Order: sequence, then structure tokens, then C-alpha cells
Amino acid sequence: MKKYIIFFLLFSCASEESRLGDSYYQNKNYEKAIEYYTESLKLKPNDTQSLYRRGRSYEEINQFEKALKDYNKVISLDKNNVNAILSLGINSLREKKYIDAELYAKKVIKINPDLHDAYFILGRSHQYQGMFSEAVKSYQTSISLNSNFSESYYYLGLVYLKLKNDKNACKNFSISASLNNAEAKKIQKRYCY
Repeated sequence: MKKYIIFFLLFSCASEESRLGDSYYQNKNYEKAIEYYTESLKLKPNDTQSLYRRGRSYEEINQFEKALKDYNKVISLDKNNVNAILSLGINSLREKKYIDAELYAKKVIKINPDLHDAYFILGRSHQYQGMFSEAVKSYQTSISLNSNFSESYYYLGLVYLKLKNDKNACKNFSISASLNNAEAKKIQKRYCY
């Protein structure tokens, strides 16, 4: 009985530390969030949620190596954790490892084909590899899954611009701008008026 009480207390403390970490993360106090997630992980070292969120916090303060370490540990504990896999894909884009980003996106799509983010990352990787027709398809799929994600319209517009299809480029920049994408508003003024 004593063993169960100790386990409950440790689990309860870990949960409280994790909740506090979430609160600090939401308030953009990433250093404090990292402190609380780290405390939570001392009590419950294989908590994939706290590991992932600590990784996101590290990413927000540009400590990418630490973020990658957390994401990879999440995947070692849960090979189908789409959040960690998507984060690795985003990191691959940042590091200009476009084939890796493509592989991560395809892995997520295989696990859950309804995540617009995975198609967005796939589109970005195709775009940077010069595979424009594939990029168009990926962005269109992303848009079909989430028509309010301005980034997919914006990058689709950039691909159409590259393909010299100004009409479709401007149409997508217009939609992206209507969803408050500041970059789309700038490029729309430059190319579409």
C-alpha cells in the first residue's frame, strides 16, 4: 500500500510540474516552461508529452540541438508520435535537408493522412527540391484539409509564380492575405495590382 501511495504522489507531482510548464509555454515564458518540464521529467522520465513540449520550448528559444534530442527521445518511446515527427520535418526544412523533410512528412501521412501540416511540409520539401508539380499537389491537399491555413495558400502562390502562372499565384496570395498573412499582403501588392 505504501508503494502505491508513493507512486501516486510522484505521478501527481509530475503532472503538476507538467501543467505549470504548459502554462509558462502558453505565456511564451519558454525558459520557465523548460524548468518545469525538466522537473516533471525527473519524476516521470518517459513522459512523451513533457518531452515533446520541452522540445518545442527549446525550439522557441533557438536551442535546436536540445529540441532535436527531445524529439528523438519521444520517437524512441513512441515511433508513431506525429507531433515529434512533424517537428523533425520542420527542423529538416530549417537545415535545408529537404529529402529528410520529405521522408518525415510522408511518414506522418502514412500514420495519419488527414493532417494538413504533413502535406504542407511535404509541399515545402518538394518546392525546395524544384519538384513544383508535386508541391502544387501537396499544398492543394493541405488546403483541402484546412482551408484556413494561410501558409499553404502563400507557398502555393509562390510555386505558381515560379511556374509563371500569375493568375493562380495572385488568387492564392489574395486568399492568404485575407487570412492575415503579412507576407502574402506584401507580395500581392508587388505582383498582383
